Amino acid sequence: MENRILMKNNNIVGSKYDAKLVHNRIFTYLLYAFQKNTDAENLVHEVKRSELSRFVLRKNENTLKGLMSILEELRCKKLNLANIKEDGSRDYIIAGFINKAVYNDRSDSFTITADAEVHRLLNKYLEDGYTPVNLEIFMSLKNTYAQRFYDLLRMWSGTKNVINYKLDYIRKILLLENKYSEYNNFKRRVLVPAIEELNDTGYFEITFEEKRAGRSIDSINFMVNDKDKRKYFDNLNMIKKDNKIIKEETTKNIIKEDLAVIKDNTNDFYVPNKKLFTIKTLANFISDFSNYDFKEKENKKALQESILTTLEKDDEEKIKVNSYNYFKKTLENKINSKDNKNEKTIPTVKTRFHNINQTFNKYNPDELEKILLESQKDKFK
Repeated sequence: MENRILMKNNNIVGSKYDAKLVHNRIFTYLLYAFQKNTDAENLVHEVKRSELSRFVLRKNENTLKGLMSILEELRCKKLNLANIKEDGSRDYIIAGFINKAVYNDRSDSFTITADAEVHRLLNKYLEDGYTPVNLEIFMSLKNTYAQRFYDLLRMWSGTKNVINYKLDYIRKILLLENKYSEYNNFKRRVLVPAIEELNDTGYFEITFEEKRAGRSIDSINFMVNDKDKRKYFDNLNMIKKDNKIIKEETTKNIIKEDLAVIKDNTNDFYVPNKKLFTIKTLANFISDFSNYDFKEKENKKALQESILTTLEKDDEEKIKVNSYNYFKKTLENKINSKDNKNEKTIPTVKTRFHNINQTFNKYNPDELEKILLESQKDKFK
């Protein structure tokens, strides 16, 4: 498994599903194989039985009959996914781990067809955001919950030292809402064994603390030292863009294109709060709003309000591709509202850094700047 890195779409990381250890191992291998060895139109991957057997630990499952049974279980299991649309609404999707598996006795191999929705997500991980999964580490885990916490913590460990998850959210995506209802039982059976195994890999130093709301545990802070080097494309021979396979050396040119757009346009175009955009969304913002002067007080205020609204909506640390269209429409509406002198259309927004609803028009741009920095400071530690 050395040097195999899966760029796992964060929509898959955050999906709800219940699976055994062997299901997670084979599914993760297949995600890697589909991402690396197939293009956007080809949903089929052929794998030798001997290769697939490497991921099965139990002898009674490591037979032809056992492998076929595992693949059948994968075909029948459900992935509960959520997809954010351009208008800001969400599609809730029920997908399969795989669509079909065929065994050929002459080649002694399986031909496996990906679920169309899962395959689509694998090909748009650059747009949605992704978690780099080191297969060498992932396949070494012997605890199902350690596998899930590996994904959940690694999704943020490149940008945060302290990662907070609501306890209800953890229960929801692990499908444990009706199991281990007492927190101490959940902690003993799920949380502690998972974190201990991740620490035992030598690639993590993780501690956690419970955060209370009244007498109940409301959320958990994970203090994470991720020792695995995050070489995002060094170990993947190709990435996907616009449904085409692009060789690894070309990735630098892709990034340079977006940086060139920013460099060429920022000489005369003022962009406050640049760090709250990704490279791609910053380039889009410059292109879409190049006719506006954001040094002007009301335009700057409209921009800050739109950033805050978008970040609060999806609880993100940056304006990403999947939230950019919502941000763009919000900003356009605010600018049009200002131009029409109809300030009453500015919405009321409840934020994480206030205890009561307040309207943004109570603040001037400098005050909004402080609110933005305060709301995001924990996300850039």
